[in-house]
Amino acid sequence: MQRCLIRGVTFLALGVMPAIGTLAAMSTGSDEPAASARAVKGIDAHVRAIAQDGKGQMWFGTDGEGLVHFDGKAFTYFTEKEGLPSNFVRTIDVDAEGTLWITSRDGLCTFDGTAFTRVAVPTAAPTGDDAFAMRPPGPDALFFPAGPGAAVAEAGEVRFLPLPIDEADRTERNAYQSLKRYDVYAVHRDRTGVIWMGTANRGVCRLDGMAVRWFREHDLDKAAVRAIFVDEKGHAWFGNSGVGLFRFDGTTLVNFGVEKKVENLTWLRGGLIRQPGTIADPHAITSDRHGNLWIAAFDSGVWRYDGERLQNFTTADGLAVDSVSSIHEDADGTLWFGTFRGVCRFDGKRFNRLESKTAPAPTP
Repeated sequence: MQRCLIRGVTFLALGVMPAIGTLAAMSTGSDEPAASARAVKGIDAHVRAIAQDGKGQMWFGTDGEGLVHFDGKAFTYFTEKEGLPSNFVRTIDVDAEGTLWITSRDGLCTFDGTAFTRVAVPTAAPTGDDAFAMRPPGPDALFFPAGPGAAVAEAGEVRFLPLPIDEADRTERNAYQSLKRYDVYAVHRDRTGVIWMGTANRGVCRLDGMAVRWFREHDLDKAAVRAIFVDEKGHAWFGNSGVGLFRFDGTTLVNFGVEKKVENLTWLRGGLIRQPGTIADPHAITSDRHGNLWIAAFDSGVWRYDGERLQNFTTADGLAVDSVSSIHEDADGTLWFGTFRGVCRFDGKRFNRLESKTAPAPTP
């Protein structure tokens, strides 16, 4: 067995990958300890994911610079040198035990504060007593995009929930098994237990028990659906990376940008062209404790919708850049935004760039 040192704590790394659905600690491939996680002054990278752990501390997933921990004063980076499968982090979630679940360009892993542990995701749906019809996901289950379906993590195990086949597409899908247009880019489970999956190029699939419904109207299937959120009214919101923001109110699907006259449909004419004051590329959607809807757009900053007014925030309001990919409301109600150039917090009026309050420790 090989040893790997992370933040002064050692763990044992097995030399073989686990069976499907189990965990295995990451190895550096060397008997030498990995370099300690490095502390720096701030974040300049593209931040694609944000989460808060049970201790109230923040975690940021970056595009190329790994996982970043912020304790309220200083930043600490964790990279492939410390056991992270890839420095390109896609999502971060925290389970009921406080363990981080991280998806990256090179797969799924967990982090318990000491060790990164690679998680093997099954490639087929469970059967028998483990089938979702027999054992539906519990309230603490976590969902992650996983190719043509979703990985469902619960009680230390992972099951695979395949994207249901639309009968209208069965022939095409069977003929082109490697077709990436069916890959899942976003997964959301709403308050009622309904599961929503956004795809690369086939719209949104709604899975309510055994009942399946696809949404493709108004060109929703012309680009990747990267964000899904269902608000307290039961309205489903979809962020299409090219055609804009959509809303399904339980009866009708509309392009919300068109409805509010802030649409940008240049993608449909051959390529996205940024237009100030319009929304074409939403990457994240959530609501705050006051019921306001927040949208992070990679082409036009941040948007807030209070049920009547749709307001746009840009660099003129303090954002580092107008390309925003992630949103998180913490336990105190503070809103954090991951941008193409680091993290910003919203103070109720303006956005403020997040920086370290202490000098970074020297890199070993």
